[in-house]
Order: sequence, then C-alpha cells, then structure tokens
Amino acid sequence: MTAARRFVYLGWQGFANFGDDLLFETWRDVLDDPLDVSAPLSRRDYAHAAPRFLRDRLRLLGTERVVFLGGGTTIGFENWAGHMRRALRSFGARGAVVPGAGAAESADAYALTLQSHGWADWCALERVALHGVRGPLTAAECERGWKPAPVIGDPALLWPVGRDMPTAAADGPMGVCVGSDPTSRFDVGDVAAAVTAFAGEQGMGSIRVFQLADADAASTKQLVRAFRHLTDLPVEVVRYAGSVSGTMRSIAECRGFVSERLHGAIAAVSLRIPTVMLAYASKCDDFWASITGDRAPIGVGHDVVDLLDELRRSVDPSVRFVIEETTAQLQHRLGGVADRMNAWSRGELATSALLADVSSRRAS
Repeated sequence: MTAARRFVYLGWQGFANFGDDLLFETWRDVLDDPLDVSAPLSRRDYAHAAPRFLRDRLRLLGTERVVFLGGGTTIGFENWAGHMRRALRSFGARGAVVPGAGAAESADAYALTLQSHGWADWCALERVALHGVRGPLTAAECERGWKPAPVIGDPALLWPVGRDMPTAAADGPMGVCVGSDPTSRFDVGDVAAAVTAFAGEQGMGSIRVFQLADADAASTKQLVRAFRHLTDLPVEVVRYAGSVSGTMRSIAECRGFVSERLHGAIAAVSLRIPTVMLAYASKCDDFWASITGDRAPIGVGHDVVDLLDELRRSVDPSVRFVIEETTAQLQHRLGGVADRMNAWSRGELATSALLADVSSRRAS
C-alpha cells in the first residue's frame, strides 16, 4: 500500500506581496494537496517558527514528503539554495520539484546587488527535479549553471483558468502599478503622462492605481499626485491587503494595464488585458520573452513617447493575438506539470518518476 504523500511548500507567501501570494494561491487551487505545510526559510525563521514546524513534522509522520518550490525568481541564488537544503533536511523529504521558477540573468547588475548567485550550491543539491522554468533567459542561465529545462511559463498564468472573471466596461479604468524594492526605477511623472494620454485616446473613464506591495507605498503616492496634476479623471487606489481574488477581479475590470511589478503584468496578461511591462530587472524581460519571444520594449530610461507608443501597440489585434495564443500554450504546459504532481499525490506516479528532470525523462 502506498503511503500518503504530501508536498512541503517552499516560497515567500504571507508577506503582503501580491506576486508571492498569487503564486501560492494558484498552486493551491490546481493541486490536490492542500499546501498547508510550508517550510521556513532561514535558520532564524526555523527558530521563530519552531512550534509550528514541530507540529507540521508530527502531522507528516508516516507520509512520503517532497519539497515544492512554488516559483518566483529563486533559481541560482545562493540564499535560495540554502532554503532548499534546509527544507529537504528538516522535513526528511525524498527530494524536491521546481516548476516554473525563474533566475536572474548573469548580466543583471541590479538584481545581483540584492542577492548573489551561487550556482555551485544548486549543483550540490541532490534529488531536485527541474520541471521547467519561467522564461528563455532563465533557461539559458540554468543551461550554463545547473541543468537544462524547457520554458513552461510563470505558474501565476494558471490563476484565471476555469474561473468566471469580470470583464471591462467600454469606459472601464486604465490600470497602472509602479514600484520595485525599495522604490520605482522609472520616472513616475513620465509614466503618469503617457498613461493619461493613452486613457484619453481610448475613452477610459478612470485611472486605477494598484499598490501590490507595502514597499510600493511611497511610489504609489507619488504616482497618484502626478495623475491628479495631469487629469480630471477619477483616480482610484487599490492596495493589496491579502485578497488575491479581490485584486485579480479588480485588475480584470481594467481595459489596459501598465506594471512595473512583475506579477501585476503577469496577472493582466493571464486575464487577456492589453499590457505594457515596465522592465526594471531581467526577470521582467524573462517573462515578456516567454510570451512574445523578445525582451520587454520599455526598460529603465525610456521616455513618455516610448511608453505611449508601446501602449498604443498593446491594443493592436495582431499583438494581442500572439500574446494570447502563447499564453494559452504556456497554460497548457503548466497544467501538464500540475497533472503530473497530482498523479504523484494520488499514488499513480512513482516518486522516482516525479523526481526525474524533464531532460532526463526525454532521454529515457
């Protein structure tokens, strides 16, 4: 008789950041496992969470356990290799699966000032299966530093699948989000000017500003002030306060979306909203290349004219068709990974098969 099987979730959910919570809730919706066991991260986190950790270990007695890295820009970073190593050891896991996570590009000086690469630490991890990655930049980094894997897309693309979501009214709002820890890397005045012009051209009835993380409060206030100097349109602020579903429904009502936050753009694309990515780091380019084949056209330093031109291009039917078709393909690939994980949970797939990398399975 097959022992009960459980995933131990490894992620950064629960810290008032929409993107991390969106990833967690997406996986919780599509997997049979309730994902009610999460690994602490640092040694200090294990100490602080000792009562919960001990209760979880007791609950998992008699089960076969696999650590599950839910996504985010985690692969290749030295600290995340440490998080993975501690989770494998502390929960007595048979191994780990990594579907749809991303890596910072080696040329991304901005990202690598915040966290350091440690590819040797990832290579030293045992029984960690890479089931696919977020985008082609991550695939290239993994090929060089760790192991090959196909592009399957960011897992958050799956969130709307099978859901009944609202659609934007003819005079629906224009959505916009700025901010990247610790502040926006873009001129928010330029962002406001381009968005105001575009909203006027499209006959949008209001501006909806999204604050998707607590760290974005100052940038959000600055953006709102800029809009109120530029337009008489109503300006509404939606602050993420823990409801992924509520925030997604609010995004779904927008007729267009501009986002510096990566998962603001991913959410809008998944909802088939014309979207412009304000690419402040390589992870943004990684996602954009996964759905278009090219890096995001608007990076740090672009001006009002560039952004307005890209906003106009975002509503071009031919552009929208390509993005929607590619997004559907990625959703299919991600769904296939979820099916495989569910087959393991039900005892229909051997653990050795679950822990085989995609490249290994193809070679066999």
